[in-house]
Amino acid sequence: MINIERNSANEIALTLTEKGTATYYLFKFQSDNTEAVEYCIATDSSLYPERFNKFTITEQTSPDNLNAEVELPTEGQWRYFVYANSSSSNLDPTGLTELESGIVKVTGTSTPVTTYSGGNSNYVVYGS
Repeated sequence: MINIERNSANEIALTLTEKGTATYYLFKFQSDNTEAVEYCIATDSSLYPERFNKFTITEQTSPDNLNAEVELPTEGQWRYFVYANSSSSNLDPTGLTELESGIVKVTGTSTPVTTYSGGNSNYVVYGS
């Protein structure tokens, strides 16, 4: 399982070389709750790619999906699929080799607490 925090850059380490290598990697994210699908393309930044592959996936609003940026609009459990990609702009997994799949936990910043001001501050109590 990998963790992605919303509105931040996330470093992810995977072992993809067991099934193949690529110049570019296509990431497909699918929400378990809404079934929404999002894509991004990333490159391996690992110093030891024969041991593990390292990616920095940035979750943000209005992403450039071609530079490891993606928007995952809902928190919760997602699934990820990684494909070997020879193109830096292909966001379609059709015909690509799937290298790995698994679960993603998407978390975010805490929801701000709404504070109400004003209103009735005098209470009438009967029977006292």
